[in-house]
Amino acid sequence: MIDVTGCILVDARSAGPRLPRQLAIVAPLVRADAFSLRVVDDTGDPRLPRIVERYGARLLNVSPAPLGKRLNDAITRISGEVLIFPDIGNTTSAEALSRLAVEVAAGAFDVALLAPLQLGSLQRLLARIRRRPRARSEGLCLSRAWFERIGGCDPALDADALGELLERLSACGARLKPVEP
Repeated sequence: MIDVTGCILVDARSAGPRLPRQLAIVAPLVRADAFSLRVVDDTGDPRLPRIVERYGARLLNVSPAPLGKRLNDAITRISGEVLIFPDIGNTTSAEALSRLAVEVAAGAFDVALLAPLQLGSLQRLLARIRRRPRARSEGLCLSRAWFERIGGCDPALDADALGELLERLSACGARLKPVEP
């Protein structure tokens, strides 16, 4: 198995009250010492340091800004060859996420998509036929080299920041691996 040096980034504002649940899902990866877990925060919520510490994560305080800028600012302050942006509610197991990160780190793919749990059979079939990622991001696992190559997230975008990043990665020839839910 390849040693992965990766960073999982969870945005506190986007996660909202589901932050503890999301951290509980990805926290086992931190204990394996292959990943670091960072919570990006521009809210200043005084409860966050205690919540973040409980799951072995570190808090990255950034200035209030759209999601794209928050993520770009956070990534300049972290290390890791693999960046993981789990979308809230889509990551069901640390093991599955770890396998994706290993594939990205090994160079099998540049980007792995974390498929949404709510996709129906018809939606999955259409996604396979089109062989294109959907505009809305399901969550991403990507190489840092590709993130830097395309200039990171669009700093002006908020909710659409990861979806637009995915579209640019696809347009620039990054090898995408869609992941079944």
